[in-house]
Amino acid sequence: MSRTALFAAGLVLAFSSAGLAQTQPPPGSAAAGPQTATVSDDPIPRAARAEARRDCYAENIALSGEDLRRAMRACMQERFPGVQLYAADGLTRDGKPTAATARALCKQQADERKLAGSERTAALVACFNEKRPDLAQRAECRKEARGKGLEAQALRAAIAECARGGQG
Repeated sequence: MSRTALFAAGLVLAFSSAGLAQTQPPPGSAAAGPQTATVSDDPIPRAARAEARRDCYAENIALSGEDLRRAMRACMQERFPGVQLYAADGLTRDGKPTAATARALCKQQADERKLAGSERTAALVACFNEKRPDLAQRAECRKEARGKGLEAQALRAAIAECARGGQG
């Protein structure tokens, strides 16, 4: 019974968002305004990205897992053409290596040097901190905030405030 209700709700959302999409001007038209002229260096406002994410999810409500991920990426890239929204080729939008890429490079270096135990751990931490000092700062901020017993929203706020202070 609940599956049927969920399926019906998904259909209603899919058709209602499809109707909205048909009433909106196509990308590239004169009515679309300055959003289509976005240069890859211009950040997209958080609210606009969140709204697009909700719309894309509503369009792909029946999907899950990797299929949903692929559909969401394609939909978001359609909404913001010419803007690099996701990390590509191991680099973030601002040219830094992604955390996964940085970790992999550090592990490769540690393997080449045949390090083991605490020596390897220390080398991995130092290497990662060198490649992504911004993430190292956030990790340190998180450790301090958890040490103070902060949780949930207060924890996130403390981490964000601390990370901003460390960048300046």
